Amino acid sequence: MRILAGVALGAALLSRPLPGQDVPPDEAAPPRVRQEVAVVATRLDMAPASATVRIVTREEIAAMPGVRALPDVLQTILGLDVRRRGLDGTQADIGIRGSDFNGTLLLVDGQPMTDPESGHLSADFDVPLGAVERIEVLAGGGSALWGSNAVGGVVNIVTRGADLGRSNMQWETRYSHGSDSLDAGGYRAAVRIGESASAAVDWHRTENAGFRDDTESSSNLLRVSGRWDTGAGPVMLGLGYASRNFGAYAFYGTTYPNQQESTRTRTAALSSTLALGGWTLTPSASVRAHHDDFVLDRNDPSFYENLHDTVTSLLRTAARHALGGGTFAFGVEAGRETISSTNLGSHGRDHGALFAEFARAWDPAASSTAGLHAGLRADEYEGYGSRFSPYAGVSWDAAQPLTLRASFGSSFRVPSFTELYYVDPQNVGNPNLRPEKAWQVEAGTALAVGAATLDAAYFHRHATDLIDFVRSSPDEPWRARNVREAVADGVEASADWTRGRPAFLAQLRVQAAYTFVDLASLSAAADGATEGKYVLDPLHAKWDILAGIALPLALSVTSRLSYLSRPSFTDGVWLLSGRISWQAFQGRILEFFVDGENLGNVRYEEVASVPLPGRTLAGGFNLTW
Repeated sequence: MRILAGVALGAALLSRPLPGQDVPPDEAAPPRVRQEVAVVATRLDMAPASATVRIVTREEIAAMPGVRALPDVLQTILGLDVRRRGLDGTQADIGIRGSDFNGTLLLVDGQPMTDPESGHLSADFDVPLGAVERIEVLAGGGSALWGSNAVGGVVNIVTRGADLGRSNMQWETRYSHGSDSLDAGGYRAAVRIGESASAAVDWHRTENAGFRDDTESSSNLLRVSGRWDTGAGPVMLGLGYASRNFGAYAFYGTTYPNQQESTRTRTAALSSTLALGGWTLTPSASVRAHHDDFVLDRNDPSFYENLHDTVTSLLRTAARHALGGGTFAFGVEAGRETISSTNLGSHGRDHGALFAEFARAWDPAASSTAGLHAGLRADEYEGYGSRFSPYAGVSWDAAQPLTLRASFGSSFRVPSFTELYYVDPQNVGNPNLRPEKAWQVEAGTALAVGAATLDAAYFHRHATDLIDFVRSSPDEPWRARNVREAVADGVEASADWTRGRPAFLAQLRVQAAYTFVDLASLSAAADGATEGKYVLDPLHAKWDILAGIALPLALSVTSRLSYLSRPSFTDGVWLLSGRISWQAFQGRILEFFVDGENLGNVRYEEVASVPLPGRTLAGGFNLTW
């Protein structure tokens, strides 16, 4: 471990680039499954699409109905299971392909956001929705690239940063008001400073009174970005801050349902992309500090209150170069996670990694990116030893325009500090937990014909030592333990059709995902436990139908019909959301909108025993200059 840390510190703090800053946004609405390189899937400048990667752009987000926070957007992406606990994505758990929220690695501009206290807090993003350039999702084990926590997949939030493109100045203002006294607004201001520097500020604030007692929430998000274009390449700085206060009704059990929580997130990242003598060197250093104040009974705060502070820091160095008709990349990283808690105590652990990646097209002279993609990573975690994570994938053009792909990869996750040490009247941690381990295979196909894009994939994941809080009786507390073995199979399919205006039907998207988990075997593997907080309640089915309609007088309508089911909600639920907007001027300069979520006023839960709002409506405007 000390050797890895020494190598990282002595390697000039080089790492991968702040993703997406040199890539201009597409003007046309793209399909979600794209045959192109995504930062979340590779450190190379070119790699075959051998795994399922989904991309949602800023233009798509702007047209979505009923979304005001990042978890709301993630909930629309195929393969993701986002379990929200209130308005504006309050404390959302994000799973991928049947994995729980702890098995999903969350990144912002390639830097880890996963909280070592608990994955419940990983989605405490300090990124306003207006600051997002695009969202990239790698479905399937991603430990060969990113290390721990990437069991089900990886989500990378790519920010707009201080990249102004050809503009010298940007100004955007947003405001909305709606149900439950919702009041939300924000702005973005960016300016070029001289020939080579630029800066940007993104801010957003929201508050609501809640749809029932103990469900109110408020948040403030601020992000400051800077960019300096040097002769060797750009240097980027990102600073973020977020504060949230919310009623936490039944978040962590129903014995004392009137809970309350407040959190603060602070992040800083410095990175660059340097072209030196045929090599591309990519440096970065990042830190995330998180504060969590949890009260079990808000009517009697002194009865049980937990204060937790975590700090995650990471240095990463990578380099890439042309090799053997393809591209080769290698690197090293070192980091540390610490916690200081009134309940969990004070703990810290170091970790380091060496990684390598290679990709080559079958025919480098052709325009197709079909070819071979492979990677290997060695991680060392203090207290948990070493772990090797391989990845291998291929894609090929079976017949134009049909592309086939297949991949194999392994993944792992070390326990969170909550799983190891937490104790309260309802939950008991376990300091003897072992790391989760899994391997996954995938086979998929993509077909693009004109304005239509079709994609389908099958996956099989075999996991051992999955970690969950389980019990055999409601009278028992939840106890953390390793579930010895778990197998998940799933199929995903999407069809996307997009046409430019003035077509009446501007967009149509249909997507479906089914995940099959043998819950009886899972229960037996957990020594007969009949209830599990997360592993024993996976998302079974999810359907989405999205339609966008262009109307006369610069009006447009977008609607989304969704279906989901899980063991705790066996009957399933249908949800309808919609949005109507009017462009007051050409070029999307001024937009007025009205949107709504759960228009059918359906009672449902994404987390067992935590009710979600009924029908919510909001209206407002977006100004871009």
